[in-house]
Amino acid sequence: MSAPHKILFVIPGLRQGGAERQLLELMRRLPPRFSATLCVYDGEQVHYASELPAGEPRHVLGLRRMTWRGLRRLARVIAEERPSIVHSYRDRANLWTRLALLVHGVRVPVVITSVRNRNIDPLNLLAEEPLIDRTDRILANSEGIRRELVDRLRLPAERIQVVHNFIDLGKFRPATPEQRAAARTRWGLADELALLLPGRLSLQKHQLGLLAALWGLRRQGRLPANARVLLAGRARDLFYSRLVTALVARLGLGDHVRFLGPVADMVSLYHAADAVLMPSLFEGMPNAVIEAHACELPAVVSRAANADGLVIDGETGFVVPTTDREALGEAIARLCALDPQTRAAFGARGRAHVTRMLDPDAILGEIVSLYDQLLAQKHL
Repeated sequence: MSAPHKILFVIPGLRQGGAERQLLELMRRLPPRFSATLCVYDGEQVHYASELPAGEPRHVLGLRRMTWRGLRRLARVIAEERPSIVHSYRDRANLWTRLALLVHGVRVPVVITSVRNRNIDPLNLLAEEPLIDRTDRILANSEGIRRELVDRLRLPAERIQVVHNFIDLGKFRPATPEQRAAARTRWGLADELALLLPGRLSLQKHQLGLLAALWGLRRQGRLPANARVLLAGRARDLFYSRLVTALVARLGLGDHVRFLGPVADMVSLYHAADAVLMPSLFEGMPNAVIEAHACELPAVVSRAANADGLVIDGETGFVVPTTDREALGEAIARLCALDPQTRAAFGARGRAHVTRMLDPDAILGEIVSLYDQLLAQKHL
């Protein structure tokens, strides 16, 4: 038998996030004809340690941010590994990996990047067009991202392929009555109506807009006294995080909003919650909505968070115009007014929908077929 094709995956780090989890899912699922190796800049905060393949990450550059010296180290890692495929994840890793290849003259047969979010930062916007000739394929996990790459960056559509996210339907599944009771106890919930926003405290996730919507409902007397909004995620943007915290107190929402910080056991939190909120200003394909639906939770999402139709308006949840706090408040009020049986029916339809849409074997097949196709084009 021939030796497996080596794939070197490059990502900035393994903090809590959708791209990180999706990469590890892919590494675990690859067939034996591929050998996966992981390189990260920053190895200090590994949120998904239990999901890492044995011996990974093999290469840790020891950097919080990429530097020119770090670029040399990255090029050295690639040269030493001699992979058939380099596959980078997230904007900055996509940029620096291709620059390392270019500046230091390292040759790799196949170069793939994965863009996992919209609103690409300015540095990547400037660099993407000159680097596209050194990129065999750009993978986007959302139709919204594909449109942004083609319409905003004017990249050739034939170089971009949409491959949706994995979902582990065995891990993310509806709670049994016993599991739900245990989860509610763990998170200190009794008869509260728990509305979960899973995501880092950042402008993208639009927690400020959510607070404005909650405040509007409270002023109208339409926010149930037992409603609890659970904000689960790290404080990525320090100023924004402080602003959110201060606004909760200023608007008198302290009885309704809880800050949970980073949460490792998201399944338990989904099992404890009654619904998920995702009012983002921009998204790729939000893992939290997929996971919530898989656990049979209804969802309220912005249009920006629903470019791929994860939520069916009026059937699995509610979709509202992005940044429209009044519409967001109205959707939350409608959700809160549903009886438990109706919410459960919304959630059950949500699981059925994402199960049809995101078959893990089909998604893996798309990625592996792409690897095989590109390797064949290079006669490997």
